[in-house]
Amino acid sequence: MKILIIGGGSIGGSMALRLCERGYRVSVFDTCEKILSTLFYSGIETGPLDLLLPGNEITVIATPMSVELELLESMEFNGPVMDVASVMRPFREVASRRKIRFINGHPMAGNEHSGPAGWDRRMFEGRPFFLSPCGMARNSDVSTALKIVNDLGARPEFIEPAEHDKMLSRISQGLYYLSRVAMKLGKNHEKYAGPGFASTTRLGRQNREMVLDMARYNGDNIAEALEKIEEYLHKVKEAIRSKDMMELVKLIDLEEI
Repeated sequence: MKILIIGGGSIGGSMALRLCERGYRVSVFDTCEKILSTLFYSGIETGPLDLLLPGNEITVIATPMSVELELLESMEFNGPVMDVASVMRPFREVASRRKIRFINGHPMAGNEHSGPAGWDRRMFEGRPFFLSPCGMARNSDVSTALKIVNDLGARPEFIEPAEHDKMLSRISQGLYYLSRVAMKLGKNHEKYAGPGFASTTRLGRQNREMVLDMARYNGDNIAEALEKIEEYLHKVKEAIRSKDMMELVKLIDLEEI
């Protein structure tokens, strides 16, 4: 399969290396010369975007979300397009309006590093990879996307964009800010911290540009998640302050926030 990946960051570069290893003919476009040269010496084709676009069975957009939106608004795609963004709805809307054969895709995988430091051929193994084809996508396009996901070693799961975006605000994007709070609370005391602090603060070390894009394109869901967190923490604070252990036990055992 001939595949073009636009964006060679942590996700795009990891996909490129894995799929090349699996026998795909992979080409990558990125604006960073270091990324392109490193991928080139790994057997991956690079070059100007206009020369790489023709003849691919699918194009994968693995850029920051603001860049992806510009690409979907301005470029002409002759074949199917899949993205890897952690937000779905805004890109689905643009792709549907422009009648692009588009498949929202989001691998539940990654790390806090960017560029070549974040590349990992095994990043996707055993991880869920959400897919949501838009109305213009053909059955053959979906089959192509499924083959890619399976060859990455991931587990494909179909989901609606609205459900996906709300879920991500609760299991990742809203929790980023809790992680940042933990980092601020523990500042100057890290040398005494154990693995609990490391795991709690890992999410807070994400790329700032990506975090801003999440707020920009999924802000309503994130704000709603933060409101629920705020309400819960207020109750916890009051129970602790008043030494009401029975109420604190109820809050700790609460199944839903």
